Amino acid sequence: MSATPYPRPRADRPQEPTTKARAYSRRKQLSAEHGWLGRRRHDIRMAPTYGWRLMAGWIKTAIILGAAAAAFFSLYGIGTTVIDAARALPWSTPTSDDHTGLLATIDQPVRAYLASHTQALPLTVTTAYSTWQAVGVVAFLLGYLRNTAARLTWTAWGAATVTMVWIGTPEPGRQVAAGIAVLTWTALSLLALRGICFSRPVIVDVQVDVAAPEVHAEIHVPPQLATYRPYDPTQQPPSLN
Repeated sequence: MSATPYPRPRADRPQEPTTKARAYSRRKQLSAEHGWLGRRRHDIRMAPTYGWRLMAGWIKTAIILGAAAAAFFSLYGIGTTVIDAARALPWSTPTSDDHTGLLATIDQPVRAYLASHTQALPLTVTTAYSTWQAVGVVAFLLGYLRNTAARLTWTAWGAATVTMVWIGTPEPGRQVAAGIAVLTWTALSLLALRGICFSRPVIVDVQVDVAAPEVHAEIHVPPQLATYRPYDPTQQPPSLN
């Protein structure tokens, strides 16, 4: 009885790499010095040395997106806190402490305007009114600190407030209420917009007459060196005696 030998693989036949070997080779190529991960590590390692100007573009994009997300969530949290604080203000609802009636002249038309224009919105009147208060307070404080964006917001807030007072006030006293709102907003703008100067800068034009330079062409010839003849013993120098 003869046994059939097990066929051995031929030496010249290339063996197919296994899945594990292919995955290991792929990971090694990615993590190599010139691989994708290697280049990313190099960019991160050299970012402090290069600075913002020469930093890799993907690092700049990640920093900008991260800063924008952090600013958004921070502003959202601050805005929510300010709105909640504005709801707790004692003058968020009509009170009898306003003896002059100036505050009610501005406050009640704004409240009436918001109540009539938020019926079709998921926003409640209380939230809209508190937002109006919070935006005004924050824009006023930051405008006092010379923040340009806050000053623009304060200007838009004042224009919107005057418009709401004009629309929300009945016809007999509409002009008076709008005038009081404008005067109040202008008086507060003395602090919110302090330091703004609309005068044109003075430009002093100084003209200095300078004589035109004169150009002279001169040719400088280097001095000729003395030429020496070869020594002649027949010619003697004159005697000094």
